[in-house]
Formats: sequence, C-alpha cells, structure tokens
Amino acid sequence: MEVLQKKLFDFLRDPEKISLYKQSSGDFSRSSALSFEVVVGSILNLFKESVEFNLQNILPSLSVRAVTGSAFSQARYKVKPEVFRDLLEFFKEPYCGLEKKLWKGHILLAGDGSTLNLPASKDIEAYFGVHSVNQLGTKRYLARALLIYDVLNNFIVSGHISSMKTGEKNLLREWLSTALINDNHILILDRGFGNFCTFKELLGKGMKFCVRLPTNNSNFAKRVIDDEREDFITRWEPSPKERENSRSNQLDCVPIQVRVIKVRLTTGETEILVTNLSDQQKYTSKDMADLYKLRWGVEEGFKNLKPKMKIEQFGCKKAAGIFQEFYAHIFCINMVSLTGIVANKLIEKRTRHRKWKYKYNWKNAYRFIREKLIEFLFCKATSTLLDKWLKQISSSIVPEKPDRHFPRDTRSSNRKGRITQFNK
Repeated sequence: MEVLQKKLFDFLRDPEKISLYKQSSGDFSRSSALSFEVVVGSILNLFKESVEFNLQNILPSLSVRAVTGSAFSQARYKVKPEVFRDLLEFFKEPYCGLEKKLWKGHILLAGDGSTLNLPASKDIEAYFGVHSVNQLGTKRYLARALLIYDVLNNFIVSGHISSMKTGEKNLLREWLSTALINDNHILILDRGFGNFCTFKELLGKGMKFCVRLPTNNSNFAKRVIDDEREDFITRWEPSPKERENSRSNQLDCVPIQVRVIKVRLTTGETEILVTNLSDQQKYTSKDMADLYKLRWGVEEGFKNLKPKMKIEQFGCKKAAGIFQEFYAHIFCINMVSLTGIVANKLIEKRTRHRKWKYKYNWKNAYRFIREKLIEFLFCKATSTLLDKWLKQISSSIVPEKPDRHFPRDTRSSNRKGRITQFNK
C-alpha cells in the first residue's frame, strides 16, 4: 500500500502526466487554489453531502483557500474523465501481489450488469438519451454499468459504463477484447449472458467459465433439459439464428464442446450450468453448484456501489462528470478491498476459535477509508495511517452465515422513486 501511495502521489504531480489529462493546454496553467491534483483528489473523495460542503472539509486539509461550488464545477470539466479510469491501473500490481482468497486455486470473477439513475440535464440527455417518460411527461435517464468482480476479495477488476443502447453482452465483449486472461481465472455469469456467441467468445479467449443457461430460448437448452443425464459433456451445434448472430459478431459458426450440469433448486426449478471445466473428478457437480452460488458476490458489489455508496447521488449534471464519478467510486471500492484483504488475515487469527467465520464490515471500512483518503493521496508518510486503517477495519466485523435464503422481491423496479433522484 505504501508503494501504491507513492505512485499515486507522484502521478498526480507529474507535469507530463497532467498535460495528458487536461482538456486544453491552457487549463491549470496559472496558480490557483483549484490545481489539477486538488480537483482530482476532491472528486476521488466523492460527493456524498454536497459539493460545497465537501470542499469546505477537503481544501483546508490541503492548505488551500475556500472556493465556491461554481468555481469547482467549472474546474472539474477541465480534467478528462480518463484520468480516473487510468488511476485504477495502479491497483493491479498490489492486487496481484497480495495473498488472496481462492477457490480450488482459482480467482473467481463474476460479471454482471445493472443500471444507474442519472440526474436530469440537457447534456445528460444528449449523451445517454431518454430511457422513458411517465404519464406526467417526466423523463427518466439511465446509464448501463458492468462490473467484473473478484467475488472472494471484493475487488473490481474492471468497470464499464455506457448508454442504455449498449447491452451488457456488448460491454462484456468490450472487456474481453482487452482483458489479460489468466489460466487461474474462472468467470461466472448469470443467464442473461447464456448464449452461443458468449460461449464462443469465452472459448476463443481461453477463459474458464461457469454460466447459467436460460431454459426457454434455444434449441440447445431444450435438448439438454430433455436429456436424462445430470452431468455430461456434449456438442453444441448452433441453430440458424445462432449462426446469424455469430456472423454479425464476427465469430465463426463451428460447433463447440461444453459440459452441462443440472442443479435441482429448493424451489423445484432445475438450474442448467454450462462450463468448460471438463474434469468431472476435480470439479464435481456439487462443486459447480457451489461455484455458481458464489456469483452472488457481484450482486453485493453493486449493493456496495449503489445503496451503500449512493453512487446515484451524482454531484454533476454533465456526462463527463458521470464518468469521473463512476471511476472514482471504483477507485474507493478497490482501496477498501486492498486494505480489507490484509485486515481479513488479522480477523481470521483473532476469531478462529468462534463458531462463525468473520469478515470486515464493508460499509464501516468504506467510511474509514474515505475519511482519510485525502491524507493518503497527498501526504508522504502513510505508514501510521495504514496501521490505523487496519486496526479500525479489523475491529469492525460481522459473521459470515452461509446458505441463508430470503424471499425474492419481484415487484417492478418502476416503484422506486428514481425519476426525481436527489441532486446536489
């Protein structure tokens, strides 16, 4: 973490780097309270109360005079959103270097999509479009987000945001096109991704996967349901429609070989899992059922991002600001994750005699990190701060209680008061 801090510290002050992320060469050229690093640091600290309230707390700690919210709003758009995306690259080295939780020697990645409610403005409408209009004529604006999430270590490997015109499968394809696939990665996906094209692309990239198959929209699904076997390897011949979709996505139509596992749920429903983990001795059908359950971790990732961090309370009304804050939230989540991985080892030692396994309280850990994030970014000596974080996080714990079940809320998402989202 100290190495990470030094790299971030140097990056935010490097004139060459700053020149790459300014909207124009004249930006941040004069001495001002709102320098490049101050603006970036303020956005990374997130806007959870109001812009001016946050600035009044942040700027004095940086020995910077107070400024108005309007001045900050003008300064923030001089910074390209790409700087926040590229700052996430600094997490890769410490993440790879830490001793992480694994499943049978594998890092488990889960991919899933969700929507983010956006504030109303002409700029937002021009970029993201109007999602819907209610009977009163009130417009609703949404963005689509995709997370690739390490479910055992609460780390976001990749995050993507786009307009609703881009489907979650296309966002997954975007990630796959640049992802560095590791042999010890397993990607878990829900049935929204369960189609021939997705499997074709995953196999082409050499990615190990476990994907739930929808049971009502393909000839292959109908065939495996009718098959009496519970765990078998079979050949998937693409249907005419699947061939057409493959060609439109620049994929060949050669049949693929996959393993199919049927899982009987407590509801009486049969879950169909498709995987390329063909070793039935090493990865039993029970192992695969347990593996797919771990996909729920990405849902917890969105739970952290949305209700806990309140990402939808954006502090901006421009598309560029939406991208800035989206990546800033991922930055903060990964700060919590890296510190939490170390804290979990302390927790395991302290609670090994107890009935339940324990983990750190994520929301409290996020509060501890955010409270001192500016100090972490802008102060050279951080060993004392890191020790404080580890002590705080490892002392705020909750038990892990597996196999708990709750009734699913099937009411329409339109019931939520998302149209008139609170804006700052």
